[in-house]
Amino acid sequence: MFAYIVRRVVQSILVLLIVMLVTFTLPYFQAHGILGPAYEALGVHSTPVNIKIWAVQHGMNHPYIVRFLTYVSQVFFHFNLGHSYKQNMSVMQIISLYVPRTIWLAATSLLLTTIIAIPLGIAQASKRNTRFDYTGTGVAFILYGVPAFLLCQLSLDFFSFHWPHLPSSPPTGVAPWAIFTSPVGFILPVACLTLLSLAFLSRFMRGAVLEVLVQDYMRTAKAKGCSTRRALMRHAFRNALGPIVIILGLSIPGLLGGALIIEAVFNYGGLGIQTVSAAQNLDIPVILGITLLISILTLTGNLIADIVLGIVNPRIRVEGSGR
Repeated sequence: MFAYIVRRVVQSILVLLIVMLVTFTLPYFQAHGILGPAYEALGVHSTPVNIKIWAVQHGMNHPYIVRFLTYVSQVFFHFNLGHSYKQNMSVMQIISLYVPRTIWLAATSLLLTTIIAIPLGIAQASKRNTRFDYTGTGVAFILYGVPAFLLCQLSLDFFSFHWPHLPSSPPTGVAPWAIFTSPVGFILPVACLTLLSLAFLSRFMRGAVLEVLVQDYMRTAKAKGCSTRRALMRHAFRNALGPIVIILGLSIPGLLGGALIIEAVFNYGGLGIQTVSAAQNLDIPVILGITLLISILTLTGNLIADIVLGIVNPRIRVEGSGR
C-alpha cells in the first residue's frame, strides 16, 4: 500500500509541475511580455530606464530556467502564487478570503450529490426499464442539456421572484461557515450546484450497478437464496463502489468550475466573483494564481480518490505495481 501511495504522489507532483510550467510561461504572451507588470506598477513613470531598474529589482533579468525554478520553490515552500500589481497585494492574500467560501459551497454540494445520487442509481438499476427508471433517465438528460447559468436564472425567477420567496443571493461579508449559520440564503446556490452533478453521478452509478448485476457471482448469490436487496447492498454496491470513488475525485474540477458560474449569478463572494473581476481587469497574476490553486485542489482530490480506491479494491494496487 505504501508503494502504491508513493507512486500516486509522484505522479501528482509531475502533473502539478507541468501545470506550473504552463502558468509560468503564459505571462510571456501578454502585452510587453514578461515586463507587462512593470508598466502596470510604474504607470506614467514607465520609462526604459525605470523598467530596467524594476526588472532587476524583481529578478526579471534572470534566465527563464532560473526564474522558473525560483517560481517552483516559492510555490512549494512558501505557497507564493505571485503578486498582483494592479491591487498591490499578493495573490494569496487576495484569494485567501474567497477560497474557504467556495470550498464550503462545493463540499456541501458534493456531500448532497453523493447522498442522493448513489441510492438513486442503485434504485434505477434494480428497477431497470420501469416507469421509475425512465423518469429518472429523462430528468437526467434534461439536466445534462441545461447550461449552468440558465439553470441558475430559472431557479432565481421561480423560487426567488415568485413562490416560495427564497433569498436571491447568500449573505455577503460573512464568515466562510455562514452556510451553516445562515443556510436559507444558500439553498438556491447549493441546489443548482448539486443538480449539475447529480444527473451524471446517478447515471454512472446506475451503469456501474447494472454491469455488476450480470456478473456470475451475482447469479450464484441469487441461486443460493440471497435476497435481491441483500445482493444489491452486499455485492453489487460494494463492487460498484470503486468506479464511483474515481468519479467523485474527478468531479471536483467540475464542481469548482460550476461554483464559479453559480457564484457570479447569485452574487456570492467566493472564488467565482474574484475570477470574473480579475478577468475584467486583466489581472493576469490573479487569474493564473487561481488556475494553479484549482489545479492543486483537483490533484489533491484525485490523489485522495486513488488512495481510497486502493483501500476499497486491493486489485488496483496489484495491477498498478505491474506497470
